[in-house]
Amino acid sequence: MLDLPTLIIISGSISLLQFLSLGIVGIYNRTVKGIHCWAVAALLNGVAMPLISLRSFIDSALLTKLLPTSMNFAATYLFYLGAVRFRGDCRPRHWPLLALLPCYVTYAWLILQDEGLRYRPLLTSSIFVCFLAQGAWVMLKETQEALRFSSRLMGICALLIAAVFAYRAVALFVRDTPAELLDQVMPQLITFSGIILWTLAWNFGAMMLINQRQTFDNARLHAEKLRSVQELAAAENVMMELRTAQHRQQLTSDLHDGFSGITSNLAMLAFQGCSEERLMQQKELFQKIESLATEWNRELRLWMNGMERGSLYWADTLAEAKSYAQRLTAAKGISLHWRLTGQMPDTPEHCVQEIISLMRVLKEAINNLVSHSNADHAQIHVAFRDSRMAIVVKDDGHGFQTETPQSSSRGLKNMERRINELSGTLKRRNKWGTVLCITIPLPLQSNLNQLQRS
Repeated sequence: MLDLPTLIIISGSISLLQFLSLGIVGIYNRTVKGIHCWAVAALLNGVAMPLISLRSFIDSALLTKLLPTSMNFAATYLFYLGAVRFRGDCRPRHWPLLALLPCYVTYAWLILQDEGLRYRPLLTSSIFVCFLAQGAWVMLKETQEALRFSSRLMGICALLIAAVFAYRAVALFVRDTPAELLDQVMPQLITFSGIILWTLAWNFGAMMLINQRQTFDNARLHAEKLRSVQELAAAENVMMELRTAQHRQQLTSDLHDGFSGITSNLAMLAFQGCSEERLMQQKELFQKIESLATEWNRELRLWMNGMERGSLYWADTLAEAKSYAQRLTAAKGISLHWRLTGQMPDTPEHCVQEIISLMRVLKEAINNLVSHSNADHAQIHVAFRDSRMAIVVKDDGHGFQTETPQSSSRGLKNMERRINELSGTLKRRNKWGTVLCITIPLPLQSNLNQLQRS
């Protein structure tokens, strides 16, 4: 049978190896809490054991008795603290430190006085049992399925070594003659043999816990990522539905504002032409039908080019808007001055719906000018700047009256809505004629992008 000093040295060596293994594992697993507490506890036990074995050679109550035992106390508390931090869902209790302080003070006094050999094991064992039992209770309360086996293994082993300390205290207390720590008596041999087994079980259980915690965390992170991907895919589907709905609404609005008005006018003029018998009036009606058909053709061509290429040129759209304005104002006898300033972008604009919507606003302004202003002269000024575009429509008519026609009011609301969708501003002034000032930020922002940001 091995003697006690040998068992103590073996126990200290195993504790130092445990410190190295836990320290290395802790460096590469920083997200797992509690490892550093267990590593320091192993270091304290590894240093304390050789100091205890020096009692055969050095008679120092402070160096070989009080100091190593205090280090063992601290190691046992760190085991409990590491268990709490590893769990992460509970907080450490500090009342045992205060409750056991009288035991530690009494033990220290007895050591320094070299008295009470029979009572020392009772005092030390009460401290060891308290912290070991608390650590075991924390580990046994683990509810996660992936960690349950290894945590219960450590908890049961902690309870067993606590039972060994309790057995040692009682066995030494009831002996006829008190025994020193290094005496070859059965309670001391069982205690240090149990400490060796406990150190091995503690290290094995800790490694299992760390490995299972990493596996559990990786599985949880994978599940969270998968859930995030699914939520992102669902959000993208919702966004796509919103984009489709917005596309449909915008397309419906554009078709209604453009083609619906033209076809209604064509139908009305065709009906008038069928009932008109005078040649001159028929000729005027046919000219109007021809003008509307031409306008419809240009509008349709603009739409088709934009949809087919996925882009439009500012030059093409503004040329079409200028032709439209000149044709309507000339038919009404209004002198039009069209002016273009600034550097017009020569690259294609990919926000097709947005640029068409802007042209709708400009055409609505031209229609209001022709239909309601009674003006003799009109000006349309299109200006390009570095980060914005401005359109000013001005006439010398009588301006909007107090009671604005319902169709004109509806047209103004549609214009404001479209400009707001383009993040622009629309200002109107009714004094000495009418002035409409439209400002749009450049480059144009797609409505889809605005929806995605919102």
